[in-house]
Amino acid sequence: MYHKLGEAVLKTDEHMEIGVITAPDEPHAAEIKQFLGHKPGNYKWHIERCVTETLDALETRFYVGKVDGSIITNIMTVEYQGIGILGHVFTMPEQRRKGACKGVMAYQMEDFRRRKGYALYLGTGYNSHPYYIYHSFGFESVFPESGFMKYHVDADFEKQYFAPTPAQPKSVEWHDWPKVTALSGIVNGEALRSLIWNVYGPTNMEGGFLGFKHDLETADVYDDAKLLITSDGAIVGWATVSRDTRWRPASAVLDLFFHSNFADEVPTLLTSVAFPDAKVQCYVDSGAKKKAEVLEDAGFTCEGQFKNQFMYGGQDYDVLIFARG
Repeated sequence: MYHKLGEAVLKTDEHMEIGVITAPDEPHAAEIKQFLGHKPGNYKWHIERCVTETLDALETRFYVGKVDGSIITNIMTVEYQGIGILGHVFTMPEQRRKGACKGVMAYQMEDFRRRKGYALYLGTGYNSHPYYIYHSFGFESVFPESGFMKYHVDADFEKQYFAPTPAQPKSVEWHDWPKVTALSGIVNGEALRSLIWNVYGPTNMEGGFLGFKHDLETADVYDDAKLLITSDGAIVGWATVSRDTRWRPASAVLDLFFHSNFADEVPTLLTSVAFPDAKVQCYVDSGAKKKAEVLEDAGFTCEGQFKNQFMYGGQDYDVLIFARG
């Protein structure tokens, strides 16, 4: 469905119509796929699917600027229950430096607030020209000197969103995408968050979740994967089990990450995971004491330690290896 939001006058005095395409949308499917056809891999996989089919409850919107009826610029958001990721910001090369992107973004941000959105996340180059465009619309670095940026309508968003409340495990769905990014973006928490996803510290999961979801649907990578969701709908933890094919016979790797407010709910998450009939190992950085306690309570035993295994934020970390089976 296409909905016109307004108009803007470009620096060239051309008139640009601004609207939003809410996917799926068959009439605009071909044009969107062509306009964003340069996007690689799993990004293209999502675009090509969302314009023609419903992906669980995920809300995908393409905010576009049109001149003479043709799209010249785009900003995409993927959202669920007021949490979103902003991406695929692209203007045709011959249409750049006219103010088209800023014109669309002004309407996109206003529409997000009008729909009672809470938080948006994006990734760009720190200290780049786009960084300062996003900053002018209220985005700020998640941590100092980072191109991973956040926009929170309320300054205390994270305090309210991650407030302690009952939580239970769930299977992974498309609409978990932006909420997993809200979790991976928290500043407080251990450094090593996911070995298989290569997540160290606060990380934008825009691409990481897509690779994860693609593997869940198309590849034999994971034995199981579960998320921890609160009664208010916040994703507050993840647990994935995948084969570590570096070893024969293959052992398995448990990746576990959770918000510290929900440590008491993690045993339920682990109980929901279907572990393979193989040795399962979980790698824990030396600063994640609560995670180590949770694993021990769940029957894992610390069987070794790698000294100074990785560096993050200028600090060396040891890695503890917990195992079961």
